[in-house]
Amino acid sequence: MNNQWLSFQSFVQNQQLLEAINTLSIHTKLKLVGDDDQGRANDVKKAEDKLTQFIRSFDKLLRQTDGERPLAGADSRLRQLVQDFYAAKNNNLKFRSQLFTESPSQVLSLITSEKIEDKQELIECLTELRMLIENHLHTDTDAILGEF
Repeated sequence: MNNQWLSFQSFVQNQQLLEAINTLSIHTKLKLVGDDDQGRANDVKKAEDKLTQFIRSFDKLLRQTDGERPLAGADSRLRQLVQDFYAAKNNNLKFRSQLFTESPSQVLSLITSEKIEDKQELIECLTELRMLIENHLHTDTDAILGEF
């Protein structure tokens, strides 16, 4: 597969992840202010499922490497996302949520938790995950559009 096609696939997947992150972030913020947001329950469930699936597979990849060792079974864009994650994890000043200080699998329990403090932490994790994905998406966009 050529790099432009991998970048396009990565772009589409990242857009879907951002949509899920945004949906769950908005839902969580609304719950924190007392709005049950029942009108979007279907969309929220899909977002939770999408993020849960991504986090599980991403965490599995992270456990295979330390960011330096080669990563088997992943395309070049996914390997780059893993490297970007480790670079962000080492940037303690910018990335402080459980997603980076502990492990992505920790976020899974936050998604389903009803505790207020967990909802606050989930918002922080989703915000930082969005930043990671948006940076990765920028690289995909550059590869797809080239010099436009």
